[in-house]
Amino acid sequence: MLGPVLLIVLGFLFLLNNLYPSVFRFGKMWPVILIVIGVSKVLDYLRKDRSKSSAGKDENT
Repeated sequence: MLGPVLLIVLGFLFLLNNLYPSVFRFGKMWPVILIVIGVSKVLDYLRKDRSKSSAGKDENT
């Protein structure tokens, strides 16, 4: 999940840099990449945690 999201975000950032070079500066926006990676990791963890907890509940019923 992280790979495709990262590529989309990078492509979007490069597109903004080409369309609006005076407004958008890639050098100042690199923390956005770290934030997207972090949010993606948290969402993956939450999805895996939910699937494990729901699988455990199904076995007990």
